[in-house]
Amino acid sequence: MDAAYAAYYASIAQPDDTGDGTVRHRLHPEVGDGTIEVTSLRGGFDIVRYDVAFTGGHEIRYAFPGDHFELEHCVDGRMHISETRSGAGDLRAGSVALSPRRATEGSVAHADGERYRAVSITGTWSGLRSHLADLGVDAVPDNRPDDVAHEQYLGRAATALRPAATPLAEIFLHRRSSPGRLLFLQSRLTAALAAVVDELAAQPEPVDGRGPALADHEVAALRRVPDLLWQERHTPPTLSDIARRSSMSVRRLTTGFRALYGMSVGEYHRRRCLDRAAELLVGSDWPVGRVGHEVGYASPSNFGYAFRRDRGTSPARFRRTHS
Repeated sequence: MDAAYAAYYASIAQPDDTGDGTVRHRLHPEVGDGTIEVTSLRGGFDIVRYDVAFTGGHEIRYAFPGDHFELEHCVDGRMHISETRSGAGDLRAGSVALSPRRATEGSVAHADGERYRAVSITGTWSGLRSHLADLGVDAVPDNRPDDVAHEQYLGRAATALRPAATPLAEIFLHRRSSPGRLLFLQSRLTAALAAVVDELAAQPEPVDGRGPALADHEVAALRRVPDLLWQERHTPPTLSDIARRSSMSVRRLTTGFRALYGMSVGEYHRRRCLDRAAELLVGSDWPVGRVGHEVGYASPSNFGYAFRRDRGTSPARFRRTHS
């Protein structure tokens, strides 16, 4: 583990070596509630799983060298990022953030009592190159323009990095203790890194001026849509309702949302609901029907069909596999 991270964890939490390759850092009561779990894998990578809520809020400054690598997926909640060159933004549920290939300096902040659940892959860019070489992958150039790298660091580039979200979410959810546990985590790490490699190697698309060109107030309105849908998941509003409450046309809403999040409004909400369902199946003893109702499904059969279609297995089997 990086010395800076080790010192930080020691200052806010009590470590507990679980004996299965993971160290669980439980927050001191005066700091908040929850855990930070660290699992070291081959290639010099650490998997860090956050499930924390800080009392009175929490802010920490950081300064990382240019070789620092970090890929983070927010499963639930929100974390504010402020960086000297990239600017400021919020890493929210469903977002994926990738560190730029340069030195970074700034701060991250959590609101008072707000639960933050996320999984982060930390290591070095040089370690990534060596790891890829061991897998037979040639060195990958970073073709991202600076503005794209800034946006990805703040978790705003949903389209390009979205393929990394699924394996990272599977890492967060996996709690099963078994002989194949580390192998499973390593396989999901490889899948997430594949998405990173594809994005780094992609050639920048020429600007043709046909994009939505969203104004700041439109971006702010669109970023409120996921929470609006989640809060009203039992009686979901129509696109017309959402557009009216967002002060834009339905067409502007749908094209702007896709440009911002890389998918339709309905698809994003469906994924969020099913991701939350997967988390509840693993982290609670609620009956499957209650889990389905909690994430907005009116009947167990509808929930079972949607979950199987998304995950390729039934909710009950998913729980047995990952718990």
